[in-house]
Amino acid sequence: MKRITFTIIAAGIVANFAFSGPQIVTPAAAQGMSCNDINPMLEQRSSLVERVNALGTEDVDPRQACPVFRELVANGEQVKEFVEENQAWCQIPQSFVDGFMQDHEQVTSVRDQACQAAAQINRMENEARQQQEQGQFGGPGLTGRFPIPQGAL
Repeated sequence: MKRITFTIIAAGIVANFAFSGPQIVTPAAAQGMSCNDINPMLEQRSSLVERVNALGTEDVDPRQACPVFRELVANGEQVKEFVEENQAWCQIPQSFVDGFMQDHEQVTSVRDQACQAAAQINRMENEARQQQEQGQFGGPGLTGRFPIPQGAL
């Protein structure tokens, strides 16, 4: 099985923002909106970062990494939407917003690389399986049977 090496730079950045969280002030509760609505999203992001870290940093199978990064990007979209809509009201620092946006771009890039690599591996395995079924790989070497030559050499 072909494995692709990934450096998960974004994981550390994501973890930093997931744990630090924005500085929030909650007078918004009077209007029915809570600045604390971001907390479950950041907790989910933290658990996704733990899953990314569990994959390791070398020889990561992109077929395992792709779904985790898809979830991480989807979570990032939710957080991004919340931050854009509520930055002023919840007094979310611009440094958090800028760092999160930069992190989200990096995670999206890593997701794209992982999913492209996973698709390529699947395509190559399918092609190899089809060629083996059609007998195009040339001879009995793939089956492990080597006939012993008969007669005088």
